[in-house]
Amino acid sequence: MIILTACFALSTQAQNVIQHKKGEDMTQHMLDSVKYVLPDFTAGIVIFKDGRTANGPLNISTISQKLLFISPQGEIQEVLNQNNIDRVSVKGRSFVQTKQGFVELLDIADNVILGSVKRVKFLESEKKGAFGTTSETTSVTSISSISTEGQRYELAQHVNTPFTYRVTPYLGINGKFSYATKKYILKCFPSKKDKIESYLKENKVDFESLEDVRALFEYLK
Repeated sequence: MIILTACFALSTQAQNVIQHKKGEDMTQHMLDSVKYVLPDFTAGIVIFKDGRTANGPLNISTISQKLLFISPQGEIQEVLNQNNIDRVSVKGRSFVQTKQGFVELLDIADNVILGSVKRVKFLESEKKGAFGTTSETTSVTSISSISTEGQRYELAQHVNTPFTYRVTPYLGINGKFSYATKKYILKCFPSKKDKIESYLKENKVDFESLEDVRALFEYLK
């Protein structure tokens, strides 16, 4: 197993490649800081939609967007009833479950919430051909798969599997979150349209960058 690290600086748009063999679990070779939202499994509280609570060492998978915990036997498992989870609190950090994944709540202004989702996405694999070369069209008939936190990924034998790691900014209003686009920001702050337009004329904003969106959000507070 080789992880190609040329692009492994993990920017919010980084694309990385894992070179693996048939039957290997790629995730065991990924950095914990990549496959989990939190740096460690940390004591936290889960609040369910029916008001029930649970606590334990928690983390969130960036791959499956599932809430995980460490069992008394030391095994990493998914929290049951994922669809009934309302929010999670870990060491002063708060997350809410949405259709976009677990959104971390970062800031609030005028009842608008700035949040972000950390996510890993596996892309189409390059199949390894003769003499160690790679090709997206090489015929490989032996297929295996990996499973992680309930998700299953089909993999060819001897392939390079690229993946992206992204921290995507979201805006939430009235409990609904959406991508932080210019259109949605104007919708969230209708009374500050002129202020937003003025800021965008003077500053180049990449709406896929949490840092850029956060700076604009701070300006609007």
